[in-house]
Amino acid sequence: MKEKRKVKLDRIDVDLAVKRTKMSCERSLLSYIRTACVFVSLAFTYLKIAVYDKFDTFVIIMFCIGFGFLIFGIVEYFLTMHRTNNIYKEYEDDFYEPKEDLTSDNDH
Repeated sequence: MKEKRKVKLDRIDVDLAVKRTKMSCERSLLSYIRTACVFVSLAFTYLKIAVYDKFDTFVIIMFCIGFGFLIFGIVEYFLTMHRTNNIYKEYEDDFYEPKEDLTSDNDH
């Protein structure tokens, strides 16, 4: 009975660790999106304030950095989620508790 409870608690620990990892991954993605928005809005602000009629290299650099953060954040999010799901599936068998076979006759 103690062993069964320990396995169940271990399973809960693994499930919670996976959920924490996924939430951390989502939080990182939101940080990258926020940073990208700051760089793009900085580029737009500089474009509006500047008196030049042409694109400045600063504006182009800010747009590129902003979109770079966005692309990097999205790629990192999907890679981390994919790795987390693979690790979870790999170790899921260790904690899988097979259900008792109800068709067997052990009452003899």
